[in-house]
Amino acid sequence: MRGEPGDSSTEKAKSLKISDFGTLDEVWEMAKMEREANTREEARSVLVGLINKPLKSKAGIAATVSKNSIEKILSGKSADKSYDFKAHFLAAANLEKLFYNTIEPFKFPFDPNKNNENYQEIKRLYAPMNFKGRIIPVKFTVTVMLNKKEGKRIYSLEAIDVDLSKK
Repeated sequence: MRGEPGDSSTEKAKSLKISDFGTLDEVWEMAKMEREANTREEARSVLVGLINKPLKSKAGIAATVSKNSIEKILSGKSADKSYDFKAHFLAAANLEKLFYNTIEPFKFPFDPNKNNENYQEIKRLYAPMNFKGRIIPVKFTVTVMLNKKEGKRIYSLEAIDVDLSKK
């Protein structure tokens, strides 16, 4: 894993392959979403149940979701980054399952144009999601805080417009 510019994390997701996550059958199973959500409100009703609940990926990365994280994830600015609002809200409503299936195939340095003074590290993790018969990557941004009490927080997510099953 070599360092990449922080703002290239969405573009780098387009280079992911099914095999990065597992076999085709395993990935289709991972990508099945357990909940439906077509609106911000439907996604919020699921996310509030995750506040401060320890979440862990199968790769061993642990993080939590805070009330502020939920507001960030569901904000218009965040949803606008995803290529489709419904994909974004579906990902939010299935955050726990998606986070469990994340991988960290790339390392990115801090964005020098942003204030990073409270962060030890910013991770970009990716998980497969079935959306309208396509397997798309969902990118998670996880902040690792310098203050150990604040821990690791899921800061945002983004549904990316690339069909991994066609590669």
